Amino acid sequence: MYNGDLHRFSLRRRVLAGVVALSVAGLTAGCKTTTSDEPGSAAGSGPAASSAPAVKYFGPDSFGKLSITMTEKDALATGELQTEPVSTVLGKNVYSFVGGPKPDPKRMAADEKIEKAVEKADAGTDTSAAGSARAAKAYADSTQRIVERLEAYLDAGGASFRDGALVSIAAPEGAATPAGVKRGSSVAELKAAYADKGLKSTSKTAYELPVEGHAGWTMLFELKGDAVQYLSIGKAG
Repeated sequence: MYNGDLHRFSLRRRVLAGVVALSVAGLTAGCKTTTSDEPGSAAGSGPAASSAPAVKYFGPDSFGKLSITMTEKDALATGELQTEPVSTVLGKNVYSFVGGPKPDPKRMAADEKIEKAVEKADAGTDTSAAGSARAAKAYADSTQRIVERLEAYLDAGGASFRDGALVSIAAPEGAATPAGVKRGSSVAELKAAYADKGLKSTSKTAYELPVEGHAGWTMLFELKGDAVQYLSIGKAG
C-alpha cells in the first residue's frame, strides 16, 4: 500500500477491469519517535519534571517504540501493534496500533476469495467472452479492495511489512510531528515547518519530505482541500 502498490496491475488488467490504476505516491508516512519532557520544562528541575508525560512525536523515522529500520518480529515485540494483521493485501502484513481496529476474519476471508479470483484470471486459461468478463470483474474487485484497505490503513494508523521488513507507518489521529504538523494543519503551516528541509509538492494533493539518513524514505503529507488529511512514512519502490 505504499509507493506504487497499485501499479502491480498490468495494462491488460486495467483494460479488462475498466479501472484506472490509483497512483498513491507515498502512502504511508512513517514516523519518528522522539521522547522529551513537556515543552518549557527544564531537565532536572525536580520530581515534577521527571514525572511529566513523554511527548510521542510522529516522524521523521519513528513513532513511539517503532522505527523504520525494524523487522516485523522486532516491531511486534515493542507492544505498539496488535499481534495479528488486520490485512494481508498485496503480500503485506498490515497491523493496527494497540487500541485500533481489530482483525475481521470475515473481511479477510473475502479478501482471500478476491485474490484467488485474480490468480485465476492471471492464468488466462479461459479466453471466452464470459471468461474475460469474470477476469475484468476480478481485477475491478481487487482494485476496489486495495483502495478501501489503503484508506482504512491511513485513517486508523498502523504499520505495514513485506517479507518481514517494515515498509511504512501511518500516523493515527492526534499524532503530530516535532514541528507540530498534524491532521488538520494548513498547507501554510506545513510549508512554514518544512519548506527549508526539502519539502516538495508531488501532486495537487500531496507533499513529500525526505527522511534524512534513510535513502528512499519519505514522509508523506496527503491533503484534503487546504489541510493535511493523512501523515505517513514509507519507502519508495
